[in-house]
Amino acid sequence: MRKSQYILFCLNMFSGMAYSIVAPLFPSVAEKHGINEEILGYLISISALVSFCVSPFVPLIIKKFGRIFILYTSTFIEATCVLLYGFFNYIPSHHSFIIISFTIRIIHGLFCGIVSIIIYSIISSISTDEEIQLALGYMEVAWCIGLSAGPLFASIFYKIGGFTLPFLALGCLLYISVYLTKIISAENINNEENTDNKEETSYFKSVFHLNIILNILAVTFGIIATTFYFPCLTNHLVNKYHLSISISSLFFIVGMVFYMFFLRYLTAITDKLGMEKTPCLGLLMITLGCLFIYPVFPIPQNIISILIGLCLIGGAGAPLNVPGLINMSNYLKFYDNNLDELTSNDIASTLYSLANNIGDFIGPTLGGFLSTEFGFKNCCIILSLLFGIFLVFYSWYFCSSKELSEIKEKNIKDIRDEINISLSVHTNDNLNKTFFGVNNIFMNHSFHMAKKFLVVKRKSNNKLNHTLISSLTY
Repeated sequence: MRKSQYILFCLNMFSGMAYSIVAPLFPSVAEKHGINEEILGYLISISALVSFCVSPFVPLIIKKFGRIFILYTSTFIEATCVLLYGFFNYIPSHHSFIIISFTIRIIHGLFCGIVSIIIYSIISSISTDEEIQLALGYMEVAWCIGLSAGPLFASIFYKIGGFTLPFLALGCLLYISVYLTKIISAENINNEENTDNKEETSYFKSVFHLNIILNILAVTFGIIATTFYFPCLTNHLVNKYHLSISISSLFFIVGMVFYMFFLRYLTAITDKLGMEKTPCLGLLMITLGCLFIYPVFPIPQNIISILIGLCLIGGAGAPLNVPGLINMSNYLKFYDNNLDELTSNDIASTLYSLANNIGDFIGPTLGGFLSTEFGFKNCCIILSLLFGIFLVFYSWYFCSSKELSEIKEKNIKDIRDEINISLSVHTNDNLNKTFFGVNNIFMNHSFHMAKKFLVVKRKSNNKLNHTLISSLTY
């Protein structure tokens, strides 16, 4: 990874820690101020709700102020909110605690949602076609590490310095990230949209196409499958298999670990199946995983079967999330010629964030409802049927769609045209013969090979010409 990618990795990890660090620390200070568990639940979840609400407006905010400025400002405000959490135990009264805590949580959720979208947009823009899957996978790993490390980080620093120290330490890490975000601008990320020869267009006019909606649903179903068992699995393990609560809580880490492991091999999977069809594998995995979580005949009913189900569902996030984000960006550029690459990445990241937030809300809600009304076993069977039906429709549509080949041809043509224009502008008389040789090379190479030359061109047109000329000697 390049320096800017490491910075985005750390920033996403710290943001995940800020999201999860409140869970183990807030209950004690809330009880001190007379806050019951219901209000505490609203206090913790309000951040995700606000992130969901702000997501559709992020592309408009980026267009007005620029990516780097918004990332810098949002990270600074998020760090300040985390720092302020550490002083909640000094709030004097019950009512002032409710007002102040909800206000800061809302502000944190607002800018946490913005930071998440911009991180995914920038990492998509600065990564080459060969490394984009791995780069997005690293961002997912960073978020998972942050969610897992937040409670552990809180526990360690709480023992050292009490309630305030964990938030002060994490706030300082985020402030350091604020300063480091300046380095990202060196990757030639434009803060303004290129509006030359482009008409004014609505950001979301191209969203309502079936293949874009299907990818949004695929990501949403993946999150639902990952979260539906949150209200039910612990009681199932305790009552049926007589496990302790502390042992049962470890089962929730299995899926996340396998997800990070599966991301490492995502590139090989997409090379084999194709980016558009890779989500079919993820949908198949969650369909089978639900049947293993509460094993149905002929699957043996034991803890190993449950672990297999959690591994399947956790690993399914890799072929669902990253390909879904890349597919949405490609489809947006195909359906709307007024969208450049950066803008399509902004919108795709926004849609990805919306799908995650919707899944986070629907999963536990639907799982708790179905388990209460029909039992945990029937809950797993119903969701497995739902995912299976969607898998059949998704597979049928993307295996028979003629638009996929049109999208690939358009991407190759756009890249060739852009490179040819660059060469025709920056070449001299001595390179005219070379220009035709380069065209012949592109005619016989795949989209990925053409993308390599485009990335070089973005870094330096002179370097591009030199690289292309040198390549002809081989």
